[in-house]
Amino acid sequence: MIVATNRSTAILAGILVVQLVLAAVLFMPRGEETDPLVTYEIELADRILISSMDEDPIELRLEDGQWFLQGGLFADTSRLETLLEVLGSDRWSWPVASTSEAARRFEVTEDAFQRQVELFVGEEELATLYLGTSPSFRLIHAREADSDNIYAIELASYDLPMRQDDWLDKSLLQTAGAVDSMERVGQWKAELDGEGNWRFVESSLAANSDELSGMATRFETLRVMGVSDEVPDRAPDLEFEVVAAGENIGYGFYRPPEDEEESEDGGEEGEGEAEEEPRFSTSTRDTLVKSSLRDEYFRVSSFTVDQLEKSIDELVEVGATPDSPDAQSDA
Repeated sequence: MIVATNRSTAILAGILVVQLVLAAVLFMPRGEETDPLVTYEIELADRILISSMDEDPIELRLEDGQWFLQGGLFADTSRLETLLEVLGSDRWSWPVASTSEAARRFEVTEDAFQRQVELFVGEEELATLYLGTSPSFRLIHAREADSDNIYAIELASYDLPMRQDDWLDKSLLQTAGAVDSMERVGQWKAELDGEGNWRFVESSLAANSDELSGMATRFETLRVMGVSDEVPDRAPDLEFEVVAAGENIGYGFYRPPEDEEESEDGGEEGEGEAEEEPRFSTSTRDTLVKSSLRDEYFRVSSFTVDQLEKSIDELVEVGATPDSPDAQSDA
């Protein structure tokens, strides 16, 4: 007769538990299997229309790996790729609802939505998605037009803004590489020497290389805020010629016009005098930049212009004189 030990009894009991768990899993009633939010290869999309109920759609097109806005403006490709990755994720495979009443309540119908995303391959429509209400932070209800299933996906309405500027590649005026030469037109010109230090051209003054390097970085990392609707009709307040990666680039910066002194209570100041034409007409009074890289004018931070508007006296090495050992020569 075989006598079971405490150890063998524990092992047998463990095996029995495992068998019971496996049986429960294998014979557990299954819910109806569903498709993910999208069942197509979303990466094939090369044209996207993003709409809201009361605004004109934003159109984006893919050409040679770069997304473009209308007018040939560079779009933020990384933002588009992130959006397509979220929409095409297989994580959204179980719906939160599938009734027509829920679709109306969650605002994912053809007649009521917060965002509509239409995806195309060429001129052929790939799919239409409706994005609606938010069940919680960073989640939004979504439904594909040809399906009743409604999903909660990791997205928000502000991830699909309805302003073209929000889809703009803000770095489109940056230099393609490191700046080698820099000229503030009418003021000074500087270039890198063979040792990577900045020197003035046609001046014996010793340059503050760190200051000039910082200015060069402004062009290498220049970011715009958006496209300007207004076009200045005057010369720029600040003009640069920059050489980077073998390319010559011109930049013109326009400060907003100073407001004329006005009497807010309708006083007599300025009455009877002809109003002077503003330097350029804009309701937002933005600081603007125009680059030879593009035909458009763009809005830019006034801080950027403040950092670039330096005279040669502000860029001279402190304590250096033309006769000092550290001073540069014209050679």
